[in-house]
Amino acid sequence: MTGRTLVFWLFVFIGLWFFFWSFGTSTFQRQEEVQLFIPEWVIIRDMLSVPGGFCTVVGQALVQYYTASLFVLCVNSIFLCVAGFLCYLLLQEIAPRGYNLLLALFPVLGLLKAHTSSFYVLDGTVGLILLLLFSYVFIRIRRMKVQLFYGVVSVFLVYGLTGQLAALYGLVVVCMSLLCRRRKWSGSLAVFLAGVLLAYIGIRLAIGIPLTDGIYSERYQESQLQPDSYVYFIWIRFVVLLLILFTTAFAMKALPWGKRSVKVLVTGGLLVVLFCFSAFCLPGPYEVRNNRMNELSVWEQRNDWDTIIREHPEKEVTDYVCLNYLNMALAQKGALGDRLFHYDQKGPQSLLASWDRTYYMSCLLSDIHYMIGDISLSEGYAMEGLTLAKRGGSPRLLQRLVKISLIRRDFALADKYLGILGRLPGYRRWAEKYTGYVRHPERIGQDGELATKTIPAFQPDNLLCLTGIDSLWVGHLSEPGVNRVAWEYLGCSYLLAKEMEKFKIFLSHASRFLPGQSLPVHFQEAALVLATEDLSVLDWVSIRPEIVQRYKQFQKDILKIKNSSDGLSWLYRQYGDTFWFYYYCKNLNG
Repeated sequence: MTGRTLVFWLFVFIGLWFFFWSFGTSTFQRQEEVQLFIPEWVIIRDMLSVPGGFCTVVGQALVQYYTASLFVLCVNSIFLCVAGFLCYLLLQEIAPRGYNLLLALFPVLGLLKAHTSSFYVLDGTVGLILLLLFSYVFIRIRRMKVQLFYGVVSVFLVYGLTGQLAALYGLVVVCMSLLCRRRKWSGSLAVFLAGVLLAYIGIRLAIGIPLTDGIYSERYQESQLQPDSYVYFIWIRFVVLLLILFTTAFAMKALPWGKRSVKVLVTGGLLVVLFCFSAFCLPGPYEVRNNRMNELSVWEQRNDWDTIIREHPEKEVTDYVCLNYLNMALAQKGALGDRLFHYDQKGPQSLLASWDRTYYMSCLLSDIHYMIGDISLSEGYAMEGLTLAKRGGSPRLLQRLVKISLIRRDFALADKYLGILGRLPGYRRWAEKYTGYVRHPERIGQDGELATKTIPAFQPDNLLCLTGIDSLWVGHLSEPGVNRVAWEYLGCSYLLAKEMEKFKIFLSHASRFLPGQSLPVHFQEAALVLATEDLSVLDWVSIRPEIVQRYKQFQKDILKIKNSSDGLSWLYRQYGDTFWFYYYCKNLNG
């Protein structure tokens, strides 16, 4: 390898590093929490006994350390560089040309797009690197008998290490033998046929899903409960791209590469095509949105509420998931009732979105209900998320179940969950801390989080799944002490649903929960709306004079803009941060 080649791949590594750094590592960190990899020999041995188990072990062993951002950047950048470099070596075997460095970037960009998807796993890239490595060794062997022997042995080895990728390995070997114009290239057909036969036997024995599932659309792959299908989707397209590059390199052999004009034209043309291809390989709106949601989840786990609020400019239109995280952050900062309508709320689901039977929403809803104090609902969603995690479980949700078990004083169940977490290197210290609560229950009262959580004293008449959310939150008001978060969520849910009669009843009990304190700003604004129908509301609700004056001005302004074409937008600029604008001017149906 020349110094120029080394410098080129060093620059590629730096470029990949900065790309992943700018894109963010939250998507990769999310992969860590949807796998339950226990690095013990008995478990690893069972995984290795299955074709493709080696890739699974290597992938999960690395992903378990994805909580460290620096490690994420290193692993992904190195793996893509290694894959690109091996592609470059294969292209050099067809025709040693300088433009092969540019051709080798096409697979790198293709894998770059795959790595930014939350549905792809590192196992896939491990398998592709093995495919490229074994292919390069095969094509470097010159003696026919040795090459044939190596090919047959290697295809069995590739099958054991990567699984059904062996069929695609055989295809690459045949293509390389043809394009390198090797005599007796037909011997490589034995490698291809052996790979296809092994893949077929594996499918018939139900060892895994068929490789052919990878030909279906990307949306189909994303809907599968296991990541294997999406990995096959990437494998097939990577090999197709590889064969196209091999054919292109073979066709370009005829060009008089010694002429300077030819070098300039070829290099310029490849750079243009590479630029166009890179535009396709950049993360699309779907990947960007998923990454944004993963960022919110990571900040929420770190209790970084200020960052969540700062990342949502006021009056910015956003979706339900972002609003759920934003309102959760406002509640944790004690500002939900004061700043709720500073943002573009979209009805009651802005507080609590519908469950869509995904791992992501299960985690979010479990966290919201846990924060409010709905312990049973939080546990239910945590259980759902645990079953929806694509790689055997979720350490994050096991942590949630440990805390809920300790709140319930079910120490046997908590100890069971802690036993699993204690076997994970990244969670061992956390498990040791909470195991101390199992051994010494009196320490729970000293924990800042667990001490404030209690099992609700009220018992719903119906099954929990048939109990309305507002009924569940009303139940918290009968508990001893003041659950400020549940109280604010209940009041805000009435305002977002525009259920003013329920809010009026809710408001009549406010003095019991906030003795000597003023109501949140939006609750005072809603009280003025109620007072237009029933002035007695003002007898038991104290409202700040400046809010009263602003409401009077709002009533005047809303009459002025009735015949104005841009009156509503002007009113939004003036009063968009109030409940009044939401109540009188916003259509919940869109």
